[in-house]
Amino acid sequence: MNTLASLGLAFAVLALGLRAAPAQTGRRVYMNARIYTASDASPTAEAMAIEDGRIVGVGSKKDVLPYIDEGVEIVDLQGAVVLPGLIDAHAHMAGLGQTEVGVIDLSSTQSYEEVIEHVRARAATVARGTWILGRGWDHERWPSGELPNHRLLSDAAPEHPVWLSRVDGHAALANDAAMRAAGIDDSTDSPEGGEILRDDAGDATGIFVDNAQPLIEGAVPAGARGEDEELILAAQRMCLSVGLTGVHDMGVSPATIEVFKALAADGRLKTRMYLLVHGRLAGEYFREHGIYVTDRVTVRACKLYMDGALGSRGAWMLEPYADRAVDRDGEPYVGLTLVDPLYVDRVAKDGVQNGYQVCTHAIGDRANRRVLDAYEFAQAVAVPSSAEQREVPDGQPLASGLLHARNNRFRIEHAQVIDPADIPRFEALSVLPSMQQTHCTTDMRWIEERIGPERLAGAYAWRSLIDSGVPIAGGSDFPVESHNPFLGIYAAVTRQDLEGHPEGGWTPGERMTRAEALKSFTIWAAYAAFEEDEKGTLEAGKLADFIVIDRDIMTCEAGAIPGTKVLQTVIGGETVYGGE
Repeated sequence: MNTLASLGLAFAVLALGLRAAPAQTGRRVYMNARIYTASDASPTAEAMAIEDGRIVGVGSKKDVLPYIDEGVEIVDLQGAVVLPGLIDAHAHMAGLGQTEVGVIDLSSTQSYEEVIEHVRARAATVARGTWILGRGWDHERWPSGELPNHRLLSDAAPEHPVWLSRVDGHAALANDAAMRAAGIDDSTDSPEGGEILRDDAGDATGIFVDNAQPLIEGAVPAGARGEDEELILAAQRMCLSVGLTGVHDMGVSPATIEVFKALAADGRLKTRMYLLVHGRLAGEYFREHGIYVTDRVTVRACKLYMDGALGSRGAWMLEPYADRAVDRDGEPYVGLTLVDPLYVDRVAKDGVQNGYQVCTHAIGDRANRRVLDAYEFAQAVAVPSSAEQREVPDGQPLASGLLHARNNRFRIEHAQVIDPADIPRFEALSVLPSMQQTHCTTDMRWIEERIGPERLAGAYAWRSLIDSGVPIAGGSDFPVESHNPFLGIYAAVTRQDLEGHPEGGWTPGERMTRAEALKSFTIWAAYAAFEEDEKGTLEAGKLADFIVIDRDIMTCEAGAIPGTKVLQTVIGGETVYGGE
């Protein structure tokens, strides 16, 4: 059965209030709005009634009249646009928070020299020996287009260990002091699934790719990036300001999960969080703790890695890279596998048998194929019967989808380059692609050079996947890309950069419609977390999570979408950003 058809998803409009709502309890009616509901049943509306944190009525002014009685607060939105609360289905909260609390943000740098100047400035303000951390540099934006060598960086900061993560998080640059602190020298071997890049003389360049990064990470002092609570709250402030009411946080530790729970318990966690446990901990974690579902925090999934990233040539490809055909030993170079593929088979099977969702990072076409194979294998194993159904701590039964492998909602995170022959397998196996639209408009500058023109047919293939019958959960992978979801919506409908290049869009046949782009960040993202009955559309019975914005992104010029301002963010009927 076509997955999209079975979801019954589309667009609807709602009316919400531009004025600050007092509390999440009681009843309020929002009037005179342009509401896009993301519901196929009723895509637009002009009024909405909420009570005790949930929507009780949506439709015309006449439709909400039954909810208006003495003492009810009426909020006139004066024609403002209302959307369901936006959900980022692939992100990293602590990583985003780090950019606010001390880690150098290098995302705007345009040259290696500019990166070095940022480090030199930081070194002048901290004590000798203090680690300097940064993230976000992208050599593809530099005039040289080449990965850097540490020597200039080491000369600029000889007395401070420096560790700078590339924008994709799959490679990082260490200076000489950092390598010494970690016990790394030119004779250190690359680990399985990683690479220490070397120059022509065989000396380490300071670039550590994928599984080589822990060689340096292990030497970084605990707490150097900030404490979890501080990072999460900093990230939350940023998310609420751009209309994100929900986030799927990829690969968190058990200790961080407890921090989220504590923040929720004392009322400081406003964003609804879907937490994915680090894949290597998944089986043990869920056997010990079970599935956890509450109003603000859900833990029912894990995150695995099959390969690396395209930018650092770690994505696992079926054929060699066009711009690096062989490795240092003269063997065909097709990227990296970060884990034994048999391990993904085992975790996928364990997830089916123990009722947790498995989500796997796969970027290259070989990685995507191998993950699909793993999921197909897992679907052939026995699954728990309804009699074996466990309960979550607050007494809510597990979603029935977890009790049947065909509806286990396996996810592939990124799915950036897929062999066209594998695209129909997503729908056939009920596998959900979780994709980040701004990755396309970042990578389009250099991807053809990296993988060659033949493989572009399966690159960021949104239209092909949607037409095959699968919904795409949208996200940003922040802080790899901006946390602003309106940039993702713009990228989805244009496949252009913010300057409008290329004209007509890059491989424009794979664009989304505006309705699909909105669904990608609302109901499709909710579906990817088994939450479509609670959120993702503005319909009676669902949580009152919505935003008020300053323009109609469904009808305005496409180029105006990125500039969208959020006037109000409401979660469970509580105004958590904006208002009066």
